[in-house]
Amino acid sequence: MDAATSRPAVPAGPETHTADARRAVPPLVAPPHDRCDERDMLWAAMTAIAAVGPFAAEAAYALDQGPPRRCPPPHAVGSGTSVRSGDAEQRAAAATPADADRLDRSMAALDGHSQHLDHLDGPGLRAIALRHRGRCFGYLVVRILATPSDQEIANADLVARQAAAALAALTLCRDRYRPPSSVGDTGLGGTVFRLAAASAFHEALARAAASGAGEEGILRTLHEHTGFPALSEDVFGNLRNRVGPGHGGPGSALEARRRVELAQTERRGPGAVRDRDRLLVPIRMAGDLLGLVSLVDPDLRSTEADIAALEQTALVLAPELAHERRLAELQPRLRHDLVEKLISGTATDDAFVQAARLGHDLHRPHRVALLQWPNTVERAAVGDAVERAARRLRLDALPGSRGAITVVLLAGRDTGGEGLYQAVADELGTDRGAIGIGGLCEVSADLPHSYEEAARALSVRLRSHEPHGSTSFAELGLCRMMGAGDGEREADRFVSQWLGPLLEYDAHHHTELTATLSHYLESGGSYDATSEALHIHRSTVRYRLQRIRDITGHDLGNVDTRLNLHVASRIHQVLARPR
Repeated sequence: MDAATSRPAVPAGPETHTADARRAVPPLVAPPHDRCDERDMLWAAMTAIAAVGPFAAEAAYALDQGPPRRCPPPHAVGSGTSVRSGDAEQRAAAATPADADRLDRSMAALDGHSQHLDHLDGPGLRAIALRHRGRCFGYLVVRILATPSDQEIANADLVARQAAAALAALTLCRDRYRPPSSVGDTGLGGTVFRLAAASAFHEALARAAASGAGEEGILRTLHEHTGFPALSEDVFGNLRNRVGPGHGGPGSALEARRRVELAQTERRGPGAVRDRDRLLVPIRMAGDLLGLVSLVDPDLRSTEADIAALEQTALVLAPELAHERRLAELQPRLRHDLVEKLISGTATDDAFVQAARLGHDLHRPHRVALLQWPNTVERAAVGDAVERAARRLRLDALPGSRGAITVVLLAGRDTGGEGLYQAVADELGTDRGAIGIGGLCEVSADLPHSYEEAARALSVRLRSHEPHGSTSFAELGLCRMMGAGDGEREADRFVSQWLGPLLEYDAHHHTELTATLSHYLESGGSYDATSEALHIHRSTVRYRLQRIRDITGHDLGNVDTRLNLHVASRIHQVLARPR
């Protein structure tokens, strides 16, 4: 706490409300003017601290480029408000030069933080550091006359923060509006100062880039150096990062496009491009535009040093954004190649290393899932949706593709096929898709087999009464024997051989003889169970079965005939589309 004192473990005294502290503080953060200097601000803060607690003024110090500089008390501060200055002036008069020198040397030894000075003149002396955004702008030395309450400590801390902000504003104002002919800005001294500042900023940028803080850390370094809000945008003008006061993004899409076009067409030589309240510089690598970095400067206060810092930041951000782009382009290709090798059986032992680099553990059990959302979205969009859905479901997924099918390797024993289908459908905004899931593989060498099972499950799902949804190979039952290509065509021929005439009769006469046969066979040949399932009379069941015998020529009393008809009706239930 850079406030009046650290909190003693004693009962607090009477509380003073924070509002009283704010009223006691003069307008320290008002815009500085020509007649305003550090001394006025320091002793105005001293007045406020003395008003909010048992604190007496001792000395005030401003801190700029060298050691702390003592600022003597004025006779009055503000509008007729004394500083308890009588007490301060009496103590200053009573103090010997040796005492003042000892205090000055103690202040010079401070590290920019508040500290007790009990070694100088008995207990109760404390230097309060006036810090703002990581920098110390001065000290207030006070004597603590009694144990302050928690509220008095908080009020003094508030005064210290306000005073630090006021001193920071005064320093910034002087730096911005220093006349060009002033001492230190011209000649060798000014040149050395500017070169030293530029070198320090360059080192700070290098440290930020090497620290792993990334783009935000680099922008923060720019903001702290210039004092302006700093932000970066992508090549479409979308906000990536912002550091500094203010809020909101880069504005409308039209404004964002205008800035990008301005940076692309108008910047021919060195120097930033101004766009209304922004100074912006393109971030380029090998001629490719990667984004924009900007300073928000609505009052046109930026200097040549600020512009140079902005350009230097663009150079440091370029490899960061280029690396990010390369990863974004490379990872999908790496995943695609690895998945293709695994499902085709051509992967070698280094597949485990490749998967680990992509953040995936191949040593776990896996199964293959195939996804198809035909005529709705592109394959890349399905892959992205799968990744987002997997993160929502906390599934470890490695996506790839083969042709128009999205291939996903799902790690773990519980992959929740229907849950994955719903999550992907939510991401894509349509449920007109299908998922087939293969069996579980304990080792990656079995993934080609799981892929074939997933392909069979997907094929059955796409040909079923409900082509949209999820089907796992374990759910296929008898239809596991079906496969893509020849296996599927053979299944169609088998159904046509045993049920073809009956299906044609139902289609032409709008009857339900195929359904009646199916329920009869499923019930084990029970008339009663069939009539109950179809909500018809028992005699109607008997009549329909006789019509089936007449149309198909099959003897329903023959065991082999009944078995073939039962299998054909099961396959038909899975594969036949609604009429």
